[in-house]
Amino acid sequence: MSEKTTPPPELSREDLWAMILELREVIAQQSQRIQSLEDQIAKNSSNSGKPPSSDGLKKKPSSQRQKGKRKAGRQKGHTGHTLKMVTHPVTTQVEYHT
Repeated sequence: MSEKTTPPPELSREDLWAMILELREVIAQQSQRIQSLEDQIAKNSSNSGKPPSSDGLKKKPSSQRQKGKRKAGRQKGHTGHTLKMVTHPVTTQVEYHT
């Protein structure tokens, strides 16, 4: 089963250059289109103005942060630092709220 293939037609040098320039333009347009489509795919509600309902049914990735060693809030053994009221303050500040 040997198929005979016909050789491509002979093109002039100018025709080849025109074809190359046309193909470069097509490649540039397709690259730009691919980039814009990849940008659309990458958007979700956390990095754009889209509503969360448009994210689809994919499960969001869990946080990569590890749980800390300490509990939330005041830690045992920590002595607090509170400003004490004095009888004769050095400065007095009065605030008026309108």
